[in-house]
Amino acid sequence: MKIEVANLEPQIAVATKRTTVNMEQIAEVATEGLTKLMKFIAEQGKEIAGAPYLAYTNCNEDFSEFDIELGIPVNKAMPTTGEIFMSQTYGGKAIATTYKGAYKDIEMAYTALMDYAKANTLDLTGAYYDYYINDPADTPEDELLTQVVFPIR
Repeated sequence: MKIEVANLEPQIAVATKRTTVNMEQIAEVATEGLTKLMKFIAEQGKEIAGAPYLAYTNCNEDFSEFDIELGIPVNKAMPTTGEIFMSQTYGGKAIATTYKGAYKDIEMAYTALMDYAKANTLDLTGAYYDYYINDPADTPEDELLTQVVFPIR
């Protein structure tokens, strides 16, 4: 698995949050949240400007519970309402890899990045990002691409 050190540029995004999510809930929460955001963007007449993402924060030690921000980059800021707000993707130094395969097996990418960070004495921020490069609705499971990003200090 190829791991890169990158300096990422932030993009503006529409987003929503969920707190205290666990791994059993993640697929349902992600589908619901990203569907809601796509509908909102379409209603505003705006365009998607990048890959949808999930940002994991406030993770407990065994990663069994966390808060998530679900977001979709857009070309222009727009008025938001209710639980939808303007945010931005991560901007700054990070380690990243592109994982190919089923979402259920993405843990191997996380393990590789954790091992890389430890071997290179990198200071992780404690936030983790998954950027969904292609659409599971029209992509075979073994062809799904997810960019996994670990911000570093």
